[in-house]
Amino acid sequence: MPKALPLFVSACALSVPTFAQDRAALDALVDKDVLAAHIRFLSCDELEGRGVGTRGDLLAQRYLATQLQACGLQPAGEEGSWVQSVPILGITSQVTIPLRAAGENGEASFSAPDDYTAVAGSPATTAAWQGAELVFVGYGIFAPEQNWDDFGEADLRGKVLLVMNNDPADDPDRFAGKTRLYYGRWSYKYEEAARRGAVGAIVIHTNESAGYPYQVVQTSHGRENFWLPFVDGAPTLPVRSWCSEDAAKKLCALGGKDLDTLRRVAERGNQPPVPLGVKLDLAIENTVRELRSANIAGVLPGSDPQLAAEHVVVTAHFDHLGIGKPRGDDAIYNGAVDNASGCGGVLTLARAASQLTPRPRRSLMFLFVTAEESGLLGSQFFANQPTVPREQLVANFNVDGLNIWGSTRDLEFIGYGKNSLTGLASTIAEQRGRHLTPDSNPDLGLFYRSDHFNFARIGVPAAYFKAGKDFLDRPEDRRRMKNSYTAVHYHQPTDEIAPWWNYDGAVDDLRLLLECLVTTANADQAPRWTPGDEFEKARLPSGQGGR
Repeated sequence: MPKALPLFVSACALSVPTFAQDRAALDALVDKDVLAAHIRFLSCDELEGRGVGTRGDLLAQRYLATQLQACGLQPAGEEGSWVQSVPILGITSQVTIPLRAAGENGEASFSAPDDYTAVAGSPATTAAWQGAELVFVGYGIFAPEQNWDDFGEADLRGKVLLVMNNDPADDPDRFAGKTRLYYGRWSYKYEEAARRGAVGAIVIHTNESAGYPYQVVQTSHGRENFWLPFVDGAPTLPVRSWCSEDAAKKLCALGGKDLDTLRRVAERGNQPPVPLGVKLDLAIENTVRELRSANIAGVLPGSDPQLAAEHVVVTAHFDHLGIGKPRGDDAIYNGAVDNASGCGGVLTLARAASQLTPRPRRSLMFLFVTAEESGLLGSQFFANQPTVPREQLVANFNVDGLNIWGSTRDLEFIGYGKNSLTGLASTIAEQRGRHLTPDSNPDLGLFYRSDHFNFARIGVPAAYFKAGKDFLDRPEDRRRMKNSYTAVHYHQPTDEIAPWWNYDGAVDDLRLLLECLVTTANADQAPRWTPGDEFEKARLPSGQGGR
């Protein structure tokens, strides 16, 4: 993957007009009270955490659809409706034989979810490791274009793979240095293990490589996990597992191996898999059910007879984790920041856009997707089966969590430099007395962790903004509060509206995003990928030409 290009040499940058006279009027369309009201309803206990396929899921769908209708938008779902139905499999896994391991240095038993998690990776009703061999495969990456192969000629059929999270980061000319690529995502590890015929893969959790504490991983164990229907003949992985770093060290030690040494050697690249001399036993039973959720879509038709067929899509996922393991006396995972705030933001943008005179030249689609927390399923389904021809999707702006800590001078751009939306947003930020910054944690691979990723995979230039860190007021206090969200509240019942929430930063960011939307929709040329970007080739030929 090429390094991000400096903005001043980007040949793909969109022309950006100065909204000096109109900016105040545009900003006035973003209403703080409207935003707060949407978030308050979508995160209330009555929606029960908006779990997929639940009453809260359906209530959220209906709220979003009626709000889009109230804005005067037109339905953009299936058959003239607001809804795109999404078929989903719900799979609940129960451990029937806890993980046991045996090697030359003895035997050990492990407890779930304290030491490991185990969930199904296929729709089979049972899955088991019976004396399965454990093999360390480094990062578990096969990337010929990077001259990297963690597998060699090893036959891994019927084995369990112990794999490091992340991707190599020491060489700036390899794997984009510290910027994590899809190779570094846990989902890729499982997909590659399935392609190799393994019966399971265990990803080693560290706070550094995951970007969140182990308690976040633990929430997936024992709860229902969701999938799009499996494709006949596609490889599957019977058991998907995570383990704590301490558990991984114990597994290696049972076979006389040292995990730290294994990891250091793996960093060299092109190292063969290492059989650990450890046999594993584990069994799970899976309860499988079919259910339905839905994406909700509305459109503000474009005003230009030639460009109106092209759509700039704004996305936010409306699902969260529903009712789960209690923390104290609270079992509702409300998801106020993640992502009631994003949905409230998109509804606020839809209301603002509907009041624009004249309407933007291109159409604006406001899309709320389901099952993001389960693997970006709703956006994957839409990307595979869009409700408008795929070549008419020209840009995606994704909203996944708003700034509820206060106004900032900066705004982070996830995927900085990957496409011409970087230059667009940077120019608009500068005109507003703010500045756009690259992802401050590129090693976390955030570009691959929210719904814009599925648009990028089909070649649609995508942008995802995150809250900045350069706070105008009490910066140290606000940064500390912001950092505590990931450490304490992310994917926990405590992700709720609190009296200290400050909506000023969210409003500032939404105003900037609204201007980006309007500018993109009115530009003569559609956004483009930076030449050489990993997603450039995915752009369909019919979507290449701007007008």
